[in-house]
Amino acid sequence: MKWYSYNGKMMDINQLSELSGIAPHTIRDRLRRGYSIEEAVKQQPLLESVKEYCNSSWYEDWIGKSISEVYQDYWRWCDTNGFEPTNKQHFSRQIATIYPMLYTVANLRGNTYNRYIRLRT
Repeated sequence: MKWYSYNGKMMDINQLSELSGIAPHTIRDRLRRGYSIEEAVKQQPLLESVKEYCNSSWYEDWIGKSISEVYQDYWRWCDTNGFEPTNKQHFSRQIATIYPMLYTVANLRGNTYNRYIRLRT
C-alpha cells in the first residue's frame, strides 16, 4: 500500500478518497498524470453541487428509482439553488462515492433501458 503526505498526515488512497469525496481511481489517475497531491484531491466545482445535493437529500428516498429520475431531481435542485449541474455520468459516479451502500442495477422495462438504485444488504 502506498502512503501520501497530505496536510501533515500520512494517508492511503482510500483515506484520501473518503476525505475528498473523489473516487480512489480518479485520485490515482490524477497522480499518474503529474498532479500534486493537493490538486489530485481537490473537488471540481461542478462536483460540489452533487455533495450539496446529497447533504440536502435523503438517499433512502432514491432506492428503487432510476438514476435518470434522481438526476432530474438533482437538476431541478441545482436550478433552484443556483448551482451548475454536472452531467449524469459524473453525477452517478459521485453518488457511488458518497454513498458506497448504494449500487445500480441495469433493467430493461419495455423499450427503455435504465439503471435503478438499490441498497447493499
